[in-house]
Amino acid sequence: MRVFYFFLFLALGIFSTQSLSQTPVDIATEETAIRDLITQYMGTRAQNNEQGLLALLTEDIDQLTTSGLLRSGRIGVSSVSLASSQSNSGKRSITVESIRFIKPDVAIVNGRYDIVDRSTGPDSHYLTSIVVVMEDQRWLISAIRNMQPTQ
Repeated sequence: MRVFYFFLFLALGIFSTQSLSQTPVDIATEETAIRDLITQYMGTRAQNNEQGLLALLTEDIDQLTTSGLLRSGRIGVSSVSLASSQSNSGKRSITVESIRFIKPDVAIVNGRYDIVDRSTGPDSHYLTSIVVVMEDQRWLISAIRNMQPTQ
């Protein structure tokens, strides 16, 4: 019986060591995928690519803009976002500052959202929080919150 317990503890030790050693690699891989998603999101907006943008959003996405406008659903968020990009010129960028995993398939991305070289006014500098979820083995954007930072 002692031999059984010895091998049981040995097996548990090996499996727990393997699972712990895999966690940082998995997190790093998922963070890279999420950063790539944000880059794709900004690229599709810059290219005015509605089909590409739709592919990055969940069906029930919503977006709260800095002006307080709430956009809902894939079509609402994508069409109005693209129209806003066209009417409010400038180069848009999001600099991801942190990614916090709420669950293995849900994360909050925090960063800086900048619009520079605008023809309609001065550069704009905002904060953004983006909720991303894993659906069908890929990350999608589920919510966007842009806000004016306090000084």
